[in-house]
Amino acid sequence: MSSDTGFVHPQLWKAGEGVDRYQWSCLACKDNKWRDIRSAHRHEKQTLHKHNVEYQLSCSPSPPLEVRGPLLELLRGLSDRPPPDSAPISPPSTNPALLDSDEVLQSFELDWDAINHEELMPGPLLGEASVATLAGSLANWIAGGDQDASSGEDSDGPPESVLQNNDDGDPNWYPWPDKLMCVLDILRHLPRSLFSDAQMQVILWGLSVLGVDDVLLTRVLKDLDESLQHQTLGHVYYANHLPSIIAQEMANPRVRPHLHHYPEDAGQHLSQPWQASRWRHEIDPTLATPMIRIDHQDFYVFEPAKLKDGRISSGTGSARCEQFWAHAWRAHPVGNGEDRGYVVHKYETVEVPANELLLSFPGLVATYEMDELPDPRCIIGIIAAAGSGVLPWVLSNPVVGNRWCSLSRGHRVYSYMMWLYCDDTSGNISKQWNKHNSFLCTAAGLPRSMVHKESNIHFLATSNIAPPLEMLDGIVSQLEDAQACGIWAWDVVAKEMVLIIPAVLAVLGDNPMQSELACHVGLQGKFFCRNCWVKGRDTADEDLILRATSHSDDTNSVHSNSQASGSEVSVTTPVQKTKGRRKETLQELVDRARRFLGDNQPRDRDETVNKLRSMFQNVATTGIKSHYQKAKTDSGLKDTFMEFFVDQIFKPLKGLHEAFMSLIWRIKGLDPHQDTPVEILHVILLGFIKYFWRDAMSRLSDDQKTLLQIRLNSFDVSGLGIPRLAGHTLAAPFVLYDLVPRECYDTFVALSTLIPLVWQPIINNVDVHLDCMQESIDHFLNCTARWTPRWFNKPKFHLIRHLPDHVHCFGPPILFATEGFEAFNAVVRDHSVHSNRQAPSRDIGRGFARCNQIRHFLSGGRFMSRLNLGEGEQPFSDEEKDWRVVGSYAMALGRLQTSVSGNVIADYYGLSDDTTDDIEPGMCIQDKSRPRTVDKTSAEEHLPGVLPVVSRRLYQTCSSVMARNGDACERYQFVFANDPRSTDDTHPLIGRLSEILQVCHSSAQRDGRANYVLLELFRIAGTADIYQLPLLQCDGWKLLPASSLLCTVNVQHNCAAHQCRDTAFSTIFEEREATSKTKVAIEHQSPDDLVLNTTQMRDAIHVQSFRTQAECLDREWAIHAGATAEVEAQKLKASKEQTRATKKSTKGRLQVANSNVARGNSGRSMLS
Repeated sequence: MSSDTGFVHPQLWKAGEGVDRYQWSCLACKDNKWRDIRSAHRHEKQTLHKHNVEYQLSCSPSPPLEVRGPLLELLRGLSDRPPPDSAPISPPSTNPALLDSDEVLQSFELDWDAINHEELMPGPLLGEASVATLAGSLANWIAGGDQDASSGEDSDGPPESVLQNNDDGDPNWYPWPDKLMCVLDILRHLPRSLFSDAQMQVILWGLSVLGVDDVLLTRVLKDLDESLQHQTLGHVYYANHLPSIIAQEMANPRVRPHLHHYPEDAGQHLSQPWQASRWRHEIDPTLATPMIRIDHQDFYVFEPAKLKDGRISSGTGSARCEQFWAHAWRAHPVGNGEDRGYVVHKYETVEVPANELLLSFPGLVATYEMDELPDPRCIIGIIAAAGSGVLPWVLSNPVVGNRWCSLSRGHRVYSYMMWLYCDDTSGNISKQWNKHNSFLCTAAGLPRSMVHKESNIHFLATSNIAPPLEMLDGIVSQLEDAQACGIWAWDVVAKEMVLIIPAVLAVLGDNPMQSELACHVGLQGKFFCRNCWVKGRDTADEDLILRATSHSDDTNSVHSNSQASGSEVSVTTPVQKTKGRRKETLQELVDRARRFLGDNQPRDRDETVNKLRSMFQNVATTGIKSHYQKAKTDSGLKDTFMEFFVDQIFKPLKGLHEAFMSLIWRIKGLDPHQDTPVEILHVILLGFIKYFWRDAMSRLSDDQKTLLQIRLNSFDVSGLGIPRLAGHTLAAPFVLYDLVPRECYDTFVALSTLIPLVWQPIINNVDVHLDCMQESIDHFLNCTARWTPRWFNKPKFHLIRHLPDHVHCFGPPILFATEGFEAFNAVVRDHSVHSNRQAPSRDIGRGFARCNQIRHFLSGGRFMSRLNLGEGEQPFSDEEKDWRVVGSYAMALGRLQTSVSGNVIADYYGLSDDTTDDIEPGMCIQDKSRPRTVDKTSAEEHLPGVLPVVSRRLYQTCSSVMARNGDACERYQFVFANDPRSTDDTHPLIGRLSEILQVCHSSAQRDGRANYVLLELFRIAGTADIYQLPLLQCDGWKLLPASSLLCTVNVQHNCAAHQCRDTAFSTIFEEREATSKTKVAIEHQSPDDLVLNTTQMRDAIHVQSFRTQAECLDREWAIHAGATAEVEAQKLKASKEQTRATKKSTKGRLQVANSNVARGNSGRSMLS
């Protein structure tokens, strides 16, 4: 340890000079960052730094990477060459000044054709002795990493080490034979940066020109893929092996420590999926919580267990307050003699901590006779509710207990929840659509910060031919096998084998894909919702109304039709339909809006399965296709998988497959109707916002659009974490207040208050939050209905009503948002572009499997050689030595840092250490002013005596300070802060950052932290009528510790109240330079009239404490008002069209009359 700095390895730290004094830079990581002493010590504790130090110390004598080839042999040959007899030829004299001249270097051009090469070759330019010395030095440096360099002999075929056992190669590069194969293989499988065969040929050519030996052919690299590929691909399309992916995640030290396998009872807190109701209550306990190990005893669900108080129970378990709890059903002994047994009372549920469990099922079987208890293997039945009868016990085999106990062979059994995602993407870079349906998955047990990372998203299957429900066959088959027998995996944390049970938590995707996977007819159907039985516009009902209206004046026709037979009715003349849809009446608009916004019966899995089976049996029996089409319309169900077999019925084909229903129904514990949560990306961002923005733009004139651009350019984005807005790309309620009708603007405002609740990642009180979300959704829909019920032609306005239920089931909506999966489509597209398009499903699957495997290797994941395993056999070994890792040099490639670009390989594979220098609250950046005394600070000016007066103490002002959430708070920005002396934690302080002070020569200055911040405080002073947001009023000054800042917050000027105009001008910047050009800007009147923007999405957990709830509209009144306005608008439009048609007809008649008069005059003139 160094006595001055306390560094563990002081030789790997460089002290700063000048402006960087009192700071150090890490030579091991080579990140070119200057740190104060405290940050440097924190940096030394990081895993990445320790790996880099270990690497540097291990390779300090010589570089660890070997370089083989003719270059090394050439340098050794030059260094060993004896000195010549003749004197060396001196190089020609040169003028250094001339060589350094930029003009000469730029104008110099060598004409190679005019050179006599034979005259240049015989004599060297440098002395042979100098060449030998230089060559020897280079050879020693290059050969330092490996003294056993290859001989460089050429070979027409691939090296034997590639096609044979990789154990024969260099162990430092295992499982690759050598460094060259390792680096090239990694480069060929970089996510988002794939190389085509032609590009790889260019790289190999460059390596050969540089003198690298053993440069392989592209064919050899593909053979290496085959030798290292472990995933199984099969079926008509190709699907990667799901059990291998799960086993790799369990053996990956970068993933396994973060995985959660048990549900958690977090009370009112909700931020992760394992805290939500579906994982805790709805999933089969044999999948969610199969067992728990307490004091070397394994307690399985649905097995009798003895508590410390002597009671016998059977049930499930969960986690609470970092310890396990058991949800147990009381088991009561009944009977006498040999007929004694237990009856489980399901309604008597008790919660006991796991440490109260005394004996597991095997221990209870061994001791029940001594305790004079009934045989625990005799469970007579279960009573579901008090007073009900005894039902048979079917949850487990009471004789042998839970089947997982025997399958696990004494090992732990864990659940593995997954988000399953399906979407279609184009396989082309061009605009020509080349549809590829792809299935992806990610571990639902990962925390929110990791679950949507690209490196944690796994590819399962893709096809440009097979529909999604057909592709499910390969995935569901693997899932069923895994749920039946489990997946053996090496737990890198527990360092033992574990048995994994996978389960699907939810199926994600956009709305059409979720409807298709749920066997739903889609958003265009009469029953357009996949979650409930809401009914939209009915074409059949409209035809009946139209038919009745057309016959209302012909009573005889109606009477004759009522007396006719069915055949006569079927041949009556059909009513001619007018072009387009019939206009809805006022009552029809009101009724449809009521159905759209009302409570509807949810769809049920069992009901749908029975209906689909009935539909298929009916069409198979009758053979009438119209009956099948009518059944789909009436039920809103459409199984595209079953459609194939239905089509076979109407074709002269034999051998109809028995498994005619979709594979989605075979996924255990999944209800496709309720477990396809609302996707907020397509429903809100690409739904409501796009609809409203397009409608608003269609209402604006050219002058209004110009004004809108000026307002957007003047919009203050501080505290939002986004760059300054471009006036042609975005809109907000702050700029539309006088440009659109009041009903339209109120709907915009209602949507703005809803969005922060939807994107809030952490919910501290789930009941209050869900009530608030439900009120905001109702208010938004009521405002939409008052605007016009025509919006309810869009099904997304109904789907948003199911969002609170899905939040309760799955957690905050950001958990099941699909932005990460949508971004992953670009990786799928890259693999498609770099395939030969002959077998895209196979080639893309192999490419992703190889990328996933290299990620596992470079992450330090454990794996087992398959040389001694049979086909399809899972690797299994209780010995840690049998689970290998890649060679030390190969693993170091994912940890090395370069001074130029860091480690791009680690960035591509998601191996970068996320725990970079922890930014503590109060970290600051000093400004360029000189230190000042206390009497020259703003704090002393506004709060005299608040700073202690110390002789010769100086204060350094700073330009920015770090808040607790990582925001860089600059001067004059608005912030939220906590007063450490206040007991009110519900509402943070609102203030404008006026001054940041750092005490010179203090410990805070040495650590790079600020001491104090001066805030100009503000309080809530009412509500802005137009914006419906809180108004701010100045409320004095306060000096707080710099660590008390929570985050930045967005504050806007109350332009609507003061009618601010575009009379100001601002400078235009081009290429980051100020120009003499100016542009129009908004000039604010009364700049101190400010509004707190509670609609911001960032830091909503703090901002929402100040939200103002708008007065909720009466739904019936809103529906009638909107329907009445819509009918009046339709009448006005029809009147205008009729007036326009009348004018056009009158004009036509006048033209005809004038032409007749002209022809008459012409005839008379001819007669005369």
